[in-house]
Amino acid sequence: MHAKPLIVLVLVLIANCGFWLHLFNRINATGLPRKLTKSLEKLIVAVCFVLPSGMLIAHRAALLAWLQQANFWLPESGGWFNIYAICCLISGVLLGLGWLESRRWLIPPKHLLAVHTQQHDVHRSIAGGTPADRTTRFLQCLPGNEIGQLQLTRKELLIPRRLPGVDGLKLGHISDLHFTGQYRPEHYHFVLDRFLELEPDLIIVSGDIIDHDHCLSWIEPVLGRLQAPYGVSFVLGNHDCRVRAFDELLESLAALGHFDLGQQDQWIRLQDGTQIELFGNELPWLQRRESPRPNPSLAASSQTNGSTNLRIAVCHSPDQIDWARKMKCDLMLAGHTHGGQVRFPGIGPIVAPSRFGSRFASGVFYLPPTLMHVSRGLAGTHPLRWRCMPEASLLTLRSPP
Repeated sequence: MHAKPLIVLVLVLIANCGFWLHLFNRINATGLPRKLTKSLEKLIVAVCFVLPSGMLIAHRAALLAWLQQANFWLPESGGWFNIYAICCLISGVLLGLGWLESRRWLIPPKHLLAVHTQQHDVHRSIAGGTPADRTTRFLQCLPGNEIGQLQLTRKELLIPRRLPGVDGLKLGHISDLHFTGQYRPEHYHFVLDRFLELEPDLIIVSGDIIDHDHCLSWIEPVLGRLQAPYGVSFVLGNHDCRVRAFDELLESLAALGHFDLGQQDQWIRLQDGTQIELFGNELPWLQRRESPRPNPSLAASSQTNGSTNLRIAVCHSPDQIDWARKMKCDLMLAGHTHGGQVRFPGIGPIVAPSRFGSRFASGVFYLPPTLMHVSRGLAGTHPLRWRCMPEASLLTLRSPP
């Protein structure tokens, strides 16, 4: 067996996986019904492995002979395998270039002035641990799995515009709590205890609060503990749509006094008179607004006219960044991607449910005129995390001089 044809074969298989991974990431950004999305996911995974396996088996004689030759050319009698290999290599080049370009976004922009982190072992801090079922307890024990950890991140962000009135404002950002029953309520109590010790001025929750109706009773005792001088505001995410008692979920959150940005925009006046304008967006899964939103060009006119109001977009998915930019928002807060859940050294994440793939899986990004913070989230339906610890963030805003 020679190295040259083996290298080509490996590149073909990698390109094959890359193509189907590209589709897998983006199918979750379409807003299609959950059952259809899950069916398409399974189909994509199956085709990703069945197609090359079938090709290798069908043309095994030609491939074995080819692997004995010291050249890069595909086998002369390769038939359909040659067509398949050429298609894979072409898609690999085209998609690979885009993927390589996306890695530059792993480098934080200059607007991230400082980062301080503090790690907590939630699992070991609670008597009896945090998993509530056998599967989660088993996965918790896998080497390197960080589902039982928590990273508190304090980030100083330089907002794009000079807004002296918001300098020093502390935003608490959490996302993707995923009340599924896989973790005990004590897990969330511990996490929120540590989060509230950061003393945020305003708390933002960017969706995916709950997955199952049997966890509705957790809303009041867990989220009721969230308190801040300027309140708590939230949007919902795609997993919140799974709750059958959807109206009961909204009523429970309203009873806590949390502001529903999925239904209407919010204006908050700070002590010095500066205003914060908060805009929610739950697309592509939900559209719950009580009244039509103003045209983005009109809604953004106050900023272009020199307004001193801080404009914040709160979205479940980073896919709405273009909308936030049209709204001339200074800051956008999002979640949904869980940081990719698995991050490889030097490569970063590769799986993320977004039309951008893993480009904006987590972190701070600047797409003028909007600075975006994407949270890794606190939990997920798949309790597996490697090099991608659950996160709760305090964002301290700084104004340019």
